[in-house]
Amino acid sequence: LLNLSVCLMLRASDLLKLKVSDVISETGVVKDFVKVKQQKTGKSTIDIPLCDNSKRAIQEHLLGKEPDDYIFVGNKSHYTKKPISTQQYQRIIKGWCRSIGMEDVSDISSHSMRKSKAVHLYNETKNVEAVRILLGQKSVISTQHYLGVSESDASELAKSYNI
Repeated sequence: LLNLSVCLMLRASDLLKLKVSDVISETGVVKDFVKVKQQKTGKSTIDIPLCDNSKRAIQEHLLGKEPDDYIFVGNKSHYTKKPISTQQYQRIIKGWCRSIGMEDVSDISSHSMRKSKAVHLYNETKNVEAVRILLGQKSVISTQHYLGVSESDASELAKSYNI
């Protein structure tokens, strides 16, 4: 389910807690949005849109599973009924990266995947507020720091528009 984890900008702790019922409706239709209560903040619930690749992966891998089943399960899940650990998820991510030809995966993590998606979206749109919402962060200032946006970046952007 690489497509699902790449599409979502969730922390590993939130991603691994997702169950089939979080992404597939009672009628068996893949949802357009996943509602996630963030474990780190404990308060905020965010709506994460599912991209088409994620919806296809869900359709292919999860239909027919029990609603209370976790999405990310290991080989022993039929005994434990628990999701994989964050450590196992980190190993899977590194394996994915190796499979696409990355040699040095020492800096790759679930957090770097979350951040990469956020940085990519920001670089494409320059919309820090949209990225803030998708990350579930409370303030634009936090998101700016997270993205590494500086005053010089803002100045360069302003200079690039001759209006």
